[in-house]
Amino acid sequence: MSIPPIRLAIAIDFFDSYNRLPKKVQGKASKLIDQFKKNPTQTGLNYESIKNARDSNLKSLRVDQSYRAIVRKPDNGNTYLLLWVDKHDQAYQWAQNRVCKINSESGALQIVDVEQAQNLEKQINHNNSSEVIGLFSQISTRHFLRLGVPEELLPSVRAVVSDSDIDQLLLQLPEEAADAILMLGAGYSLETVLKEHHKLKSEVIDPNNLDEALSKDETKRRFFLVEDDSALQEILAAPLEKWRVFLHPSQRRLVERDWNGPVRVLGGAGTGKTVVAIHRAKWLAQHCFNQENDRIFFTTFTRNLAIDIQMNLHKICSSNIMKRIHVENIDSWVSNFLKSEGINYKIVYEEQVKNLWQEAYTIAPTSPSLPLSFYKDEWKDVIQVHGVRTLKDYLKVSRVGRGTSLKRSERAAIWPVFEEYRSLLQHKGWKEIEDALRDVCSLLKNKPGITLPFRSIIVDEAQDMSEGVFQLLRTIVVSNNQGNDLFIVGDPHQRIYGHKVVLSHCGIEIRGRSHKLRINYRTTEQIRKWATAMLKDIPFDDLDGKLDNLNDYRSLLQGTVPNIQGFSSFEDEINFLIYKLKTISESEPLSNTCLVLRTNQLIKHYLHALNEHNIQAQQIKPSEPDNEEKPGVRIATMHRVKGLQFNRIFICSFNYDLIPLKFALQDISDDTARQNFLHLERSLVHVAATRAIQEVNIIYYGKPSPFLSSLEQDC
Repeated sequence: MSIPPIRLAIAIDFFDSYNRLPKKVQGKASKLIDQFKKNPTQTGLNYESIKNARDSNLKSLRVDQSYRAIVRKPDNGNTYLLLWVDKHDQAYQWAQNRVCKINSESGALQIVDVEQAQNLEKQINHNNSSEVIGLFSQISTRHFLRLGVPEELLPSVRAVVSDSDIDQLLLQLPEEAADAILMLGAGYSLETVLKEHHKLKSEVIDPNNLDEALSKDETKRRFFLVEDDSALQEILAAPLEKWRVFLHPSQRRLVERDWNGPVRVLGGAGTGKTVVAIHRAKWLAQHCFNQENDRIFFTTFTRNLAIDIQMNLHKICSSNIMKRIHVENIDSWVSNFLKSEGINYKIVYEEQVKNLWQEAYTIAPTSPSLPLSFYKDEWKDVIQVHGVRTLKDYLKVSRVGRGTSLKRSERAAIWPVFEEYRSLLQHKGWKEIEDALRDVCSLLKNKPGITLPFRSIIVDEAQDMSEGVFQLLRTIVVSNNQGNDLFIVGDPHQRIYGHKVVLSHCGIEIRGRSHKLRINYRTTEQIRKWATAMLKDIPFDDLDGKLDNLNDYRSLLQGTVPNIQGFSSFEDEINFLIYKLKTISESEPLSNTCLVLRTNQLIKHYLHALNEHNIQAQQIKPSEPDNEEKPGVRIATMHRVKGLQFNRIFICSFNYDLIPLKFALQDISDDTARQNFLHLERSLVHVAATRAIQEVNIIYYGKPSPFLSSLEQDC
């Protein structure tokens, strides 16, 4: 009779503890893993029982004289679990308090700290009156278990009566259960939550079948089944990059599925939207569009984000898979496509056309008397958005959302300015991106000989893209019966370039395929609260004409509240910054810290100051990825830091005239445009703060930003 092969799964907690080991001990632990993987039953491993353990299947293995690994050794079967590694006493203490078992309703393999669960129940009960009815009193035990709540934490869930109780509870729940409790606490019905988590139907669960449990999406979030030695070595070499392997169940369900049409995924900062998009591209290239000539187009808004995405795709994709994934920001792709068709006009942006606007403005009428900023905004928000080409079109077009009303006669009076501006662009051989987008759409629709290889498109940072972009993407990949055509991720709260879109207006129908990620895995809850408070009372769309909010958005990490500190002068701020950076450098590389500034001019000042104090610094430039091998503190603009993350963020020069940007405010035509600009500036601060994993510092000199006074009450 043949003996079933040994199976080894390694817990995500093991990789966390492994990462904290000294380098020499890591080497010994790696050797132990290799020995254990080859044959976990060999006598030389010396399994030791753990006194007073709550789970008798947990055993200890010697790494060296001082360190021990904790494993789950089965009573029967051939599936072993590697759970933890630490100094002898700490490893035993970790194992004594934990049980590793299969949830009787969800079927997921879970590790629960029983002592913490008991303490949590006491704490929540202590804070609440025994007469108050629990928030989830109407929900059955079976439903809670099916949603992933471990049996040991049921008393704590039953004790919840407030949002602050939920915040405490989230820290100890498995992530699938945390997501469900978060939705229930935000007012979603039980049926909606069960449907969202694919738990409407109950299952027959064998509480002893580890192999079946390891096949569950929820378990895959916590355990890596070792089937490939090279994959294991890659994880051990980069244990902090858990996103490469451990997808949350809600993320995995979005990635590994045949969709019958376009999909939209929303989520706050740090919820893993880009991670989902990256894994989706890999999955499609492996399982759906894997022929030699198939291509997947992965696009985003800016060149630097495309560079970062390309780099991360290389971390999880083989060279063969990468051949089928084309990564390029949308403006660059449009420009290159037009060149390939022999069209060589230059695509230009706001900074490049200032002089042309000044020249066109010389023919503006005296009545109505309107500033140049009005004409620029009218061009951007009305004429370009609606593709207006003639006076007749302009007289008919809707101007809803513009703060300055115009009679038809006034529209006719100012129209020559727009005609002159367009004429000046043509004379230069220039076009704005919206016109270029329309040109590409027209070429694709009217020139049958053009064929593109793209079978599917992945869109990241969708909130910053215009309707013109999505109309083009819909044209590039025509809807078909195969599905898997468009996968769109974004967060309207991180919109920093001013575009708004209604996907259905672009021929992209997402009904029944709209999803949301709610748990922030990057930042602490304290940072999340501060960054979210920056957006208080601002309405945000959902990319399809409805509203979106962050009421059900939380972080599972805890830390310190952002530190806000003011100084009388630039020199004092720099001295404080130098002191902080030198202190940080004593415990970790400065490359884990980033200074974030509002403008490129400020970066020059700070680089000069850092250089004078012999602090090594690396600017993250717009068109280059961050070279992680170069030493020194990172420094970048608020726009460039989008998509990146660091242990510590310093938002510097948080001054009255810089945030919001004073000179830009002075060039705004009306109250509506001013309000929209202020909203974008707040979103920019929100983006900058949510790049931090552990710590945010907001520092200023002189008069602080008015944004800070609005936060005092909320934070």
